[in-house]
Formats: sequence, C-alpha cells, structure tokens
Amino acid sequence: MQSTIALHRPCRFVERGGAIPVSGTGVWQVCQGWVQLSTWMAMGEERVLGWVGPSMWFGSGLTTRAHHQARALSDVMVIWYPQPEIEKTPELGLKLLQQKARRLCQLEELLAIASQRRALDRLSHLFRLLIAEMGQSTHDGVRLGARLTHQEIASAIGTNRVTVTRMLGELKRQGIVALDSQKHWVVVQADFFKN
Repeated sequence: MQSTIALHRPCRFVERGGAIPVSGTGVWQVCQGWVQLSTWMAMGEERVLGWVGPSMWFGSGLTTRAHHQARALSDVMVIWYPQPEIEKTPELGLKLLQQKARRLCQLEELLAIASQRRALDRLSHLFRLLIAEMGQSTHDGVRLGARLTHQEIASAIGTNRVTVTRMLGELKRQGIVALDSQKHWVVVQADFFKN
C-alpha cells in the first residue's frame, strides 16, 4: 500500500534492461518491478551494489558513488521525489532515512559475500540474500522476483560468468535450484543456502 505522499504523482515506466537516471538531486521509489544498482570499478568491471524492489528507494540521495547506475531487471514503474521536497516534508525525510538504513544492511551483506574466499561460498551467500530480499514462496520452492542472468550473478559475487555457469549447472543437476518458464531462479532446496 502506498502512502498519501505518492498519490497523484506521475509514474514513469521503464522497460526491462532500461537505464534509470540517478543523476540529479532526488530519489526514485519503485512501485513495481526490480532495479539493479551497480557501479564501474577502476579496471572497467561492473560491480553490483544491490537491488531495489516495490516500495524501495534509490537515487543520488542514497549513494556517494559517482559512477552509480540503475538498470531495470524487469518492467518497472517508478516515482520521482526531488530533494527540496524531501527536505520540506517530514514524512519523506523519515522514509529516506529508513531506506538508507535498509540499503546499508544490503550493502553490508554484499561486503560479507565479497569476503568469502571460495566462489561457491559467495554464490551460496548471494542466494541467501536474494531469498531474503526478493524471494516469493511457490509450490516449487522460493522464486526470485527478478530475472538474474549468469553475468549479473557473476558481477554480484566478483567472479566470471563461466564460473557462475558451471556452479549453477551443478546446483541445477543436484536439484537445489531450477529455472521456471519465465527464466526466474527458483530455489528448490532453500535449506542448502542456510548457515
């Protein structure tokens, strides 16, 4: 349920794969869909900074990264809140603070993932995070709300696509994960990714 501050605001539609501008002073609120946040490292390598879904916020007001980018992982509907309005509206200011706290927790999880030495451990921890952030219970298991490619997963765990393809192939062979008809990952055996 959206708050009254979102009522009568125009929504912007962004197709899957489309870029969402993060420059400017303000933030976006996701109404529908999933957005991947990333940055470019010095060596030209993309690094995932997190994901935002329904009711979550992102934008220049929530990052210090100069090369921050946002890309729609699905068809997305977003609403823009300019910084001056946030500063004048206590409800918006509180929402921004809550969103900063949530993003900080997600970034801490990604840092913990990056600290794992083995790629399989990083992948396992990533699936645990994705289950918590965007998991939807189904009769087949826990379905991730956004379609993630092997390359996107590789960027999130700091390895290459070939390694991710090999690891996911083995997990699929063991019946731990599967792809549904819409190419969303389904975690069939969620217990495998628990501590």
